[in-house]
Amino acid sequence: MPGPGKKGRKKGNARGKRSGGATPRHSGPGKPREPETIPCQTLEEDEMTRCDKPATEPSYSRPERCKVHQGQYRKLYKKYKDASKVVDETKQGNAIPTMEQIARLHDVSAILEKGRWVRKYLEAIRVEKVGRDIHQRRFFLKPDDGHKIRLKVLAKDMVKTIETLDSLHTRAFELYIADNPASEWAKSFQAENPPGWETPSTDDIIEGMSSKIKPGNPSPPTPMEPAAKQPSQAELEEEDLSEIDLIDLKQRAQKNQILWTLEPIINPSSVESFNTLSTLEPSVIEATATTSRHVLQQYARRIIFHEPVLFMKSLNKESFKDLLLDDDFSLEDLSRFALLFNKELGLGLLWLKDAVMEALIMSGRAGTSANVGDPKNRIKILGGWIFNRGHTRTMSNEGWWTLFMTSQFPANIENRLVRLCNDYDDMISFLSFAALGMMPPPSFCHKENPHLNALAPRNLLSLSGVIITDMVSTSVPPHMFGPHPSKHKSKKPGCIVWAEVETRACLFGAVRNEEDRFTTAFLHELRARPDLFQVVTRSETDPGQKINSFGTGSSDSALPMMRYRQFEAPPASPQNPPEGDGPWTVVRSAVDVLFGTDNKFPGHLTNLSRGDSAGWFFHFKKFPVKYIVILDTVPNRHHPILARHVAWAALCAQGYATGEYESSKYCRAYDKLFEARAKERLSWMPENWGGWQMGWMAN
Repeated sequence: MPGPGKKGRKKGNARGKRSGGATPRHSGPGKPREPETIPCQTLEEDEMTRCDKPATEPSYSRPERCKVHQGQYRKLYKKYKDASKVVDETKQGNAIPTMEQIARLHDVSAILEKGRWVRKYLEAIRVEKVGRDIHQRRFFLKPDDGHKIRLKVLAKDMVKTIETLDSLHTRAFELYIADNPASEWAKSFQAENPPGWETPSTDDIIEGMSSKIKPGNPSPPTPMEPAAKQPSQAELEEEDLSEIDLIDLKQRAQKNQILWTLEPIINPSSVESFNTLSTLEPSVIEATATTSRHVLQQYARRIIFHEPVLFMKSLNKESFKDLLLDDDFSLEDLSRFALLFNKELGLGLLWLKDAVMEALIMSGRAGTSANVGDPKNRIKILGGWIFNRGHTRTMSNEGWWTLFMTSQFPANIENRLVRLCNDYDDMISFLSFAALGMMPPPSFCHKENPHLNALAPRNLLSLSGVIITDMVSTSVPPHMFGPHPSKHKSKKPGCIVWAEVETRACLFGAVRNEEDRFTTAFLHELRARPDLFQVVTRSETDPGQKINSFGTGSSDSALPMMRYRQFEAPPASPQNPPEGDGPWTVVRSAVDVLFGTDNKFPGHLTNLSRGDSAGWFFHFKKFPVKYIVILDTVPNRHHPILARHVAWAALCAQGYATGEYESSKYCRAYDKLFEARAKERLSWMPENWGGWQMGWMAN
């Protein structure tokens, strides 16, 4: 691509052209016109708006750019051409180590020095790549083939060099851990990485670096840099504007964009800002903001420790600010860190929970957190510490509240939170806070159709200690209730074939596996009402596929979820069909809900045994439970009806209700339970925090 100031030979008739590039125009005989004004051909920083100044600086045979953009162009061109020379000389020297050579290195200091040299080569690649990209997008909108080929080569070189640099730092990490006195616990801690954990790919890192700021949105301020007032373009002289380094400007914008996402771990005021409109006392805002910042910092420390490249660069650094502003911390490192930091809803959830438990210790409020580990098991990193192993104790109510407040979880990720639970109490705790409104409800119980919405019963059961993870019902038109005429021909004279189909609403979930007062009372309430409930339970500590069931089926077993039968009887009005007769054909039994092997409708536990349960609520569970299937005795009803009756049974088991279900009694009992559980879960909260509010269902 031609550079600035090069005079190319242009074919064609140039007669009548002036050296300034404008063609003289005549308004009449002997009367010259004003020279034609050519606008600057450069696009502004948004890469969409063309410069509105006239072109005055010659390029080839005519002006193409204004004075400001011509100066910027010359500086840009020289900088990426100088970088291009460094890239070519380095490649010709074959100085980049291969993977085999890296594996043979045994000196940490030498490896890190080699890494710094490779990083300078990577910086030259980045400068040339960014410069050529700006050249193409803003100054020369139709790049030649050579320019496009060079950009593709640079992209491949960048990927290869980043991978080489990563290998160097990984090798240095391996040697450092092997020689460090804490190597044994470090290795075991590394082994605790969540299943599927892996560092970001090189392509992801590069994509994260080049994430663009939307046009019209200025780059967010860098939290670590002094907030000095920057002069606007209107305040700068043309000479100043023409000296702007566009490559440096682009790289700073990329870095600032990434740093903006990491500001909460560095800048205390950024965490406090989410409460600026709160009516709470300033001391309360400061306390909650400080805890949130500690959570994010502990989470970030875990990321850095588990990522070899980041860990090696954190050595001898006293703070996050010290690390992120270090000259050796590249844009690629920043992108890698940001990608991992923003994965707290994925594989980082376990570390986030540990970070919460440690942050509560750091908060210093007496009685708010349990002792989660021996101080001897701490390791210093970036001016702080982390425990050298994951926490296995039950998390406190304050811990769960802090986790929900810090992360703002979306709907339909309850199965991910199960991996945080070390026992049944943990699981009920997080479901209780979700029921108190700290997490959007899952879609299986929250429907727009009010006849299908079973959110309130599900919340009540969660607060009671019953886990419900699925609700199913098959809608049957009213005219199909009971026997109805079929199209089959009867073998009996004067008769037709009648068909009868029954489908039952189903709730699936679990109760505590160990016997306790509530679980015993709850199952007793279900068993006492065979007119409402058909139940199957399965304890994970029982052998084989042993189950317990009760209902109105044969031998006190549960009726099936779906069955049908056909029988012959004389024709009759659909409003007054004959009584059903004959044996039933079972399509899906109550036990099939657990152990069914039909490929279209496999049982829940069958899916688990097949390894097909990745999105299943109990997939990451670490402790035994007692699974429970509850079917509606009355066929062909929607599942919210069954859910309300089950919730009523839970209320009766706890003494909040007695007798038959009634809507008004149900609402009053629901409010009493909700209030009691809210007080229990939030009893740790200081009085000056403002307490909590609830909407009364009875109203």
